[in-house]
Amino acid sequence: MSNFTLPFITPNFVVTDPEGHTAPMQVNPDLLREEKKLHLLTLQALDTVKLAPRQSTLIAIFEYAQEREV
Repeated sequence: MSNFTLPFITPNFVVTDPEGHTAPMQVNPDLLREEKKLHLLTLQALDTVKLAPRQSTLIAIFEYAQEREV
């Protein structure tokens, strides 16, 4: 069973070559910058999301309010 909650780039990962030798994975600074940039863009996009009720919901609310006033 795998765990996908870990970040893609983690310096604690160990890479094994075909001969079975292990070496710590090198962190690519370009990938780190790109990951941070994408994270920031995602947060900015989420900040612009506006939620609004559907037109059918608003109509139902106003019809219910008119019935209650009578």
